[in-house]
Amino acid sequence: MAFKKIRHSSISAETPEALFRDLRNREVEGLLSHQADILREYCKQQVLDASDVALQLPTGSGKTLVALLIGEWRRRRFNERVVYLCPTRQLVNQVVEQSLSKYGIKANAFVGKQSEYSPAIKAEYTNAETLAVTTYSGLFNTNPFLNNADLIILDDAHAAENYIAKYWSLLIERDKQEHSALFQALVSAIHGIVSDEHYRRLSGQCDDIGDTQWVEKIPTPHLYDRLGEITAILDVHIKDQTGLQYSWSVLKNHLFSCHIYSSFSSILIRPILPPTRSHKPFSNAKQRLYMSATLGEGGELERVSGVEKIVRLSVPEGWDKQAIGRRLFLFPERCLDEKPALNLAIEMMRKTPRSLVLVPNEHTATEFKDKIPKETGYEIFDAVQIEQSKQPFVLAAKAVAVVANRYDGIDLAGDECRLLIVKGLQRATNLQEKFLVTRMPASILFNDRILTRIVQAVGRCTRAANDYAAVIVLGDELNKFLLDKDKRPFLHPEVQAEVEFGNEQSKDVEAKNFLENLRIFLEHKEEWNEAEEEIISLRDTLQQSQLPGIDKLKSAVLHELRYQYALWNGDYEKAVEECRSVLNSLSGDEVKGYRAFWYYLAGSAAWIATKNGITSMESVARDFFQRAAKTTEIRWLYELSRINIGVTQENHTDASRLTAVIERLEAQLSELGTANNTKFEAEVKTILENLDRIKDSQEDSKAFEDGHERLGRLLGYQAANSESNAAPDPYWMADDGFCIVFEDHSVNSQKSPLGATKVRQVASHPNWIKANVQLRSDAEIIPVIITPCESIEDGAKPHTSDVCYWNQKEFRAWAESAISVIRDLRRSFPGEANLEWRERAIQAYRDSGLDPASLAESLRKRRLSSLPNK
Repeated sequence: MAFKKIRHSSISAETPEALFRDLRNREVEGLLSHQADILREYCKQQVLDASDVALQLPTGSGKTLVALLIGEWRRRRFNERVVYLCPTRQLVNQVVEQSLSKYGIKANAFVGKQSEYSPAIKAEYTNAETLAVTTYSGLFNTNPFLNNADLIILDDAHAAENYIAKYWSLLIERDKQEHSALFQALVSAIHGIVSDEHYRRLSGQCDDIGDTQWVEKIPTPHLYDRLGEITAILDVHIKDQTGLQYSWSVLKNHLFSCHIYSSFSSILIRPILPPTRSHKPFSNAKQRLYMSATLGEGGELERVSGVEKIVRLSVPEGWDKQAIGRRLFLFPERCLDEKPALNLAIEMMRKTPRSLVLVPNEHTATEFKDKIPKETGYEIFDAVQIEQSKQPFVLAAKAVAVVANRYDGIDLAGDECRLLIVKGLQRATNLQEKFLVTRMPASILFNDRILTRIVQAVGRCTRAANDYAAVIVLGDELNKFLLDKDKRPFLHPEVQAEVEFGNEQSKDVEAKNFLENLRIFLEHKEEWNEAEEEIISLRDTLQQSQLPGIDKLKSAVLHELRYQYALWNGDYEKAVEECRSVLNSLSGDEVKGYRAFWYYLAGSAAWIATKNGITSMESVARDFFQRAAKTTEIRWLYELSRINIGVTQENHTDASRLTAVIERLEAQLSELGTANNTKFEAEVKTILENLDRIKDSQEDSKAFEDGHERLGRLLGYQAANSESNAAPDPYWMADDGFCIVFEDHSVNSQKSPLGATKVRQVASHPNWIKANVQLRSDAEIIPVIITPCESIEDGAKPHTSDVCYWNQKEFRAWAESAISVIRDLRRSFPGEANLEWRERAIQAYRDSGLDPASLAESLRKRRLSSLPNK
């Protein structure tokens, strides 16, 4: 046969712009001005030579074309192998299809099993003949085929944290059958280094929904002594589990540098930041190009990518004011209760052929999936189906896609979807985030990430300049965030204006008004034009404000990453040194919680150094732990005082218990909501009405006990009421060392004396608690009787022992006063763990005698034995 001619690239364009003009098979006529501007900025020599570069282009502004042009230009110009990373398979296929059909650039998709990659596309990549497009997991795995790229393009880099960190994460889930034995073995292994209270949660003994939402972290010094046992357990259980063995192989020799987070449903093992430099297929590239709708000013992209220094190209001129597409925000919960608002949202679904529903968790997703077909008859699609291909959804005449815990990777443009429903605000997408947000609290670290998630969520259906979609906002937390005049300025001016316009349209209106406004918006004709002009006019008066603490977080990030790499590599002294540099950047109250966490990390690194023979680090560890434990509003840090290296903190027990109560109060207020008063006031009404049920009847007694139990839970105590034989009435616990156990007693006349049988019953309640509730052996248990009786029979006196007395009327008055304190605190509750608010709450509890120590002191002054005989 005839020999083939050796083909050389016929195009050696000087710039990506020049290359674009030579691409004859494209549908796009020309580059937009902002695309050309950022391409010219990229071609400056200092940018071309940089190892890490970030381009910021808003969603829908054509960043895919910019990225593909840069990739194709470098492939041709420098003969480089190029890998383009996407969050999902669906987006991989979408990019590959668009690359050729719209832009005239050939690209190959690398998804699925490596063994099934065709020889042709493998050869084309290896010889730098075409671009390779794959998912993040296609690169971040233990044996990637695409392991020698010269240029790596990371699309949606702002949302890549979980995709990248997954490579360095081991997630063991209780409900997965193949994980069950491993989960239980790990729970057994950490028994004794977690509190008895949390051990009960891990063992499946949950008293209320708060238990299922709780997250705990094992302090490194406690964990270190059991690393050998934990390693053995993981080795034995994971050897036959493909889904876990690759991540375990990455972490196994670095387990000392990792952290273990646990909750009722899962256990997560991972380092604080992903040490991506240790993954050669990523770190050996000549350049990594991060494409993002937002880059973050506080070092967020560096933390996500594990890269110390990234050159940022600023957003093109004009985009600081203008955004892509138009959204009509609708806030039905502004004037309707939760159920009517949900029914209205479902009614709105009927006005459009396809809707997208974004929710924070699978539980909420299931509720929507069950309800929508019954109410509308529409077909339901889930995230897995959409990720495989969105075509069945966009071709359906009556369909709703319900997606949980995902704010990226789903693009529905134009008529594909005109209605988006967003319920809830996902502040944390993994256990580490959740721990830092709710337990430290260090939510300031994630403020930028949370804003990005919100902007990403509301932009799923506006993917081009002329796109428009209605956005229905449901859920107390998201409503409160968007409607908070102090938080709104952190959003882009266009989104600020849209939210403010939507807020005004949602005030004091009926359901029919929402439906009418939706009709006008979806028709998008003359009736809408006036509203459009109003939004633009409002936008032009607004500016985007900088988040608090951003400069400090930005200053710290370089040293945070250096700490992570030093610890990963076993250089403990270097890790401590970098912690000091981080702490030097984190001054001021706005970063107080995050600073306390870094005191803990510094102490832990020094403590591990001590365990590895560097004895001079013992006093360093002690000093850092003492500094961390002084942040009295963070209960978790009190655990440092138990670490047996000389750390002491006097009288921390009372403060620890109170902080535990306040943490649960926060959970209660979040559950009841603060954007709308309905649920809170309904709960208060139930409590007070039930506490008025004081007749001596079985029905009234049960109602009183219910109100009593609810009151304890509202105040932040763990409240329960057993129905078993000989059990007490409600009991309140602050932690596993403090319990108040009650007997709710009713008689038809307060003049009746309290009899010996009832007194003996109350006196026996501590024994029941010890036998049936898992508390510490030295737990303080206070038996209390609530009764209208004002005297006691002579024969009952010998049995009063340590029993405390609370007059029924006085208890009812105290309950009302306590609820008043909660109501005052609720008015300023920011909807998240916030140290400033927590300080106020702690002081309010102490001032009002609601804290465990004050309550115990008050009760012990009311001895039942002090009642007069009769």
